Amino acid sequence: MKHIEITFRFADNRYVFASADRKIWFAHPNREKVAARFIRLVAELARKGTSCRIEAYAPLGPALELLRDVGAICRVGLQNPPSLKPVKWQMPGMPVPEPPPPVFRSWADYLARTSERERMARCYAAAKTANKKRLLSDAPTTRLTAQDVWAVIEAARGRCAHCGSLAVESRPSSPTGAPMPWAQVGRRIGSLEHVRWRYGGGANDLSNVTWACLWCNTWQSERRPQVVDHGGYYPQD
Repeated sequence: MKHIEITFRFADNRYVFASADRKIWFAHPNREKVAARFIRLVAELARKGTSCRIEAYAPLGPALELLRDVGAICRVGLQNPPSLKPVKWQMPGMPVPEPPPPVFRSWADYLARTSERERMARCYAAAKTANKKRLLSDAPTTRLTAQDVWAVIEAARGRCAHCGSLAVESRPSSPTGAPMPWAQVGRRIGSLEHVRWRYGGGANDLSNVTWACLWCNTWQSERRPQVVDHGGYYPQD
């Protein structure tokens, strides 16, 4: 059986489960919440033939027994956690530059200034991503279409299901198409979210998807209504 090395620590006021390369990264101020999410991952990995070896540099509490129940090997009471690989993306609590003005002033402005072809191209890309096989989940049997994604966006009027920000912008990119930092406008970037993660058994259909800003979709701990950090924008329409 393959295995993955994971550390558990308390850093920057958050409990963190992470692999050294940060390809696995779960962080939340509430220990029980982050543990519950991580336990689901451990169970799914075990189902696929991969075990987790966890070195705990902070108390796991009730999660210790639950992790062992799903097959994790846990070493507890350790000190001086090793350094993790530097992140290539923006994380909560890190400084960000001031956001530029919103690209779209409202939902109506978004509809007026984009063509149907442009909107459907974006929806096609989102559906293609949702339908892919992933590291921890096989290709779904139910496949979303561009029309399905547009139905989700239209029902939400482009608003994030968690913070409520108008989230219809795309991720910033350079003139060559290379990705650029996006945290300063993370609450304005739209993304399709599986309400229940696919690796946890969530379906790939309209009953299990919603529209969310990329910031809330990436960081569950950042899901707060009407916040103006990371470019949060809340027009009245």
